[in-house]
Amino acid sequence: MGLRRQRCEKSLMEDKSIWNVVYTASRQEKKVAERFQNSGIEHYLPIIKVVSQWSDRKKTIEKPLFNGYVFVREIHKYGPILKTIGVVGFLKFEKKPAKVHQHEIETLKSLIAHGYDMSATDISEQIEIGQLVQITDGPLKGHIGELYSKPDGDWFVIHFENIGNSIKIKIPSNLLKSIKK
Repeated sequence: MGLRRQRCEKSLMEDKSIWNVVYTASRQEKKVAERFQNSGIEHYLPIIKVVSQWSDRKKTIEKPLFNGYVFVREIHKYGPILKTIGVVGFLKFEKKPAKVHQHEIETLKSLIAHGYDMSATDISEQIEIGQLVQITDGPLKGHIGELYSKPDGDWFVIHFENIGNSIKIKIPSNLLKSIKK
C-alpha cells in the first residue's frame, strides 16, 4: 500500500509541474484570467508593460506577453475551463494539448519581475540564424538561446516550441558568451 501511495504522490507532483495553454477570443486574456480567478482555476497570464505611442502622448500600458494565451495548471476535467466565457479552446501541438513545463513558467515570471525589455514573436517569423549564446550573469544566468541582432541592440531568443512562440529579450552583450553548437 505504501508503494502505491508513493507512486500516486509522485504522479500528482509531476502533474503540478505541467501547464496547458488556453486559447482565448481576441483581446479577452485579462477577462478570462479574471474569470478563472473567480472560479478557483489555477492560471498564469504573463503581463508586460509597454510604452504605447498615441497621437498626442506616450502612455505605459500593461498587455499580455502572448496574445490570446492564458496558461492553466494541467487538470483532468476540461469542462469548467471550456465553458468559461472568452475561452476558444486548448492550444494543440502535434494534435495533443500543448504543454508548458513549470521551469518555463518560472522563467517567464523571472523575466517579468526583473523588468526585461521583451516581446513575443512567432517561431514562424523569419528569425536570422544566429550564434548560440549563454547568459553569464543575472537572474537568467545559465540560460542558452540564440542571439538575434537588431540595429538597436542584442536580443536573446528563448523558444517555447510547444506553443509556437518565442520571446525576444534585450540583454546587454557583455552578459552573453558564445557557445558551440
